[in-house]
Amino acid sequence: MSDQTITAHPPSSARPARRPVKGIWRQGWQRFARSRTGMLGLILVLLVVATAVIGPFIAPFDPQDQSPMIDPGAKAPPSWVHPLGTDRMGYDVASRVIYGAPTALAVGLGAMSIASLIGVLVGGVAGYRGGTTDEVLMRFTDFFLVIPMFVVILAVIRLLGVAVVNTPFESVPYLNLGVIILLIGVFSWAPIARMTRAEFLRLKNQEFVEAARCIGATSGDILFRHILPNALPSLVVIVALGIGGAVLAEAMIGFLGFGDPAAVSWGQLLYFNYEALKVAPWASLSPGVAIFITVLGFNLLADGLTDAFNPRAKR
Repeated sequence: MSDQTITAHPPSSARPARRPVKGIWRQGWQRFARSRTGMLGLILVLLVVATAVIGPFIAPFDPQDQSPMIDPGAKAPPSWVHPLGTDRMGYDVASRVIYGAPTALAVGLGAMSIASLIGVLVGGVAGYRGGTTDEVLMRFTDFFLVIPMFVVILAVIRLLGVAVVNTPFESVPYLNLGVIILLIGVFSWAPIARMTRAEFLRLKNQEFVEAARCIGATSGDILFRHILPNALPSLVVIVALGIGGAVLAEAMIGFLGFGDPAAVSWGQLLYFNYEALKVAPWASLSPGVAIFITVLGFNLLADGLTDAFNPRAKR
């Protein structure tokens, strides 16, 4: 009987390398890229941003240029020289719509920056501290939820217009617009605070937070280095919705005639031209379409972000 040589292969201790765990932002982007509504919203938002950035350099006319009043005249229909026609005061509609884009973005981003700062601070402290602090801050938040924002804003702007007459503040550029941004931000932080509180309540007892406490991390480090970064995905969604809401709010204020006369805004274009809607509809429809595209873009973007960072919400 011949000897048989058996070759034994010792079990390999080397295991196949694990694929690195993707971060929440990378996973969110991959899910967002598969969302058609989210990508459409992103395209619309980028279109508005591009118009705001490069539009003033390629606009055919200055927004205060009334030379078209001579030729072709006021309320002229669209033409090659004036693609969106002229309004009842002889301004080129296309140029004023283009110059209104930076104003809309300044209002949306500025107001939501203020709202986010207040909301994250109030909601974060309420959710992390809990107890009486939570109760007091949430009742304070509820108070801001029931205040009639537009009535207060219109009253403040009207009083401000009278109070600054013959004062150094009268010469401050875009004072009314700055006050509008401030007021919209001050009255828009409550939903962000409630969302922040909910996220902090969910995260403050997680294992990684307990580990941070064990190694002696301060409350500030836990709040801003451990909890807040993990709460940001949910907050980004509500902020994106708020930007569209702020743009729409400023347009409504401008349409009521309370906007900043020195600024070119889509709401004011509607206010100045709605009386000529039957004669020159292009002068009112153009800023209306711009408002619609901007608000729709941010709303679709927020919807896509919801799919990306909270995929269970629509199941």
